[in-house]
Amino acid sequence: MNTFFKIIKPKNLLKILLNPGLVFVRFTYVLKRFFYDFIFLFRKKKYKYKIIFIAGMPMSATTKIKNMCGRIDGYFTRHNPTPETIWLKQDISDSAFTYCPSWAYTLFKTHLNPWQQNIEVIKRNNVKKVVVSYRDLRDVVVARYYRLLSFPKKKNEPHYVEENKQYKNISKKDAINDCIDKVANSYTKWIYGWLDIASKDENFVLFCKFENLISDPKTEFKRILDFYEISLKDSIIDSIVQATEGKKNMKTNIGEAKILPWAFSSNFRSGKIGNWKEEFDQTNISKFKELAGESLIRLKYEKDLNW
Repeated sequence: MNTFFKIIKPKNLLKILLNPGLVFVRFTYVLKRFFYDFIFLFRKKKYKYKIIFIAGMPMSATTKIKNMCGRIDGYFTRHNPTPETIWLKQDISDSAFTYCPSWAYTLFKTHLNPWQQNIEVIKRNNVKKVVVSYRDLRDVVVARYYRLLSFPKKKNEPHYVEENKQYKNISKKDAINDCIDKVANSYTKWIYGWLDIASKDENFVLFCKFENLISDPKTEFKRILDFYEISLKDSIIDSIVQATEGKKNMKTNIGEAKILPWAFSSNFRSGKIGNWKEEFDQTNISKFKELAGESLIRLKYEKDLNW
């Protein structure tokens, strides 16, 4: 019901009227989810794991993984009533699982922090495995810069700044340096935390590199399917990969996301590998080496700091 009222807000009504096809997709998705949830009450289980849980580094194709997994027959995204004060910090609470039937199949897409309290919550709610995506942090910086250039943080979001300090109103060099500060301070701790969890809990985490997801999405998708012990025909895998190529621009995707079901909505751009080489100036390179250079070595993007 909350989702319904969100859709019919005046600012979204025009989008609805102009995009009846997207409305139809959402309507049929809700009906299909209801039907499958009813059928699975009586049918022998279809898959071994009830929840596919994605915890991706921001700007690392988490949405692409969600869109692929959202097309696995039987898995559905659902309303997530996590309090705003919790999800804005990329944490989670038991309430996130309120609308996940124990007999049905659910898909979660998050940027979940790998803190112990979060791991306890998801394990308590039947999450047996987690897919973690990550990316060359230099390209994360560039992706974050362009995202905030078009969509500045809102006042209630972390890292909000006054309009005169927003990226559209300062130099590109300074904006990218600010991104480097944020990424070096938060994202390195994030991926190191997941690496630590994976080292202590065998078969709990599958790491997916953004670069592999872009260059060979079929192989990476099959790795995810194998991780969750899901068997799909090769023709179905091919159709899913083709349907989730991310051809549209970010603004179009975000606009359509207000109507589409969460499983199919996207903010994913085409995704460039090594784009930092075109965007960083020497000041940016020096700053990144100082603050986060070692992360590139640990994540095997570089052998040393001579790049």
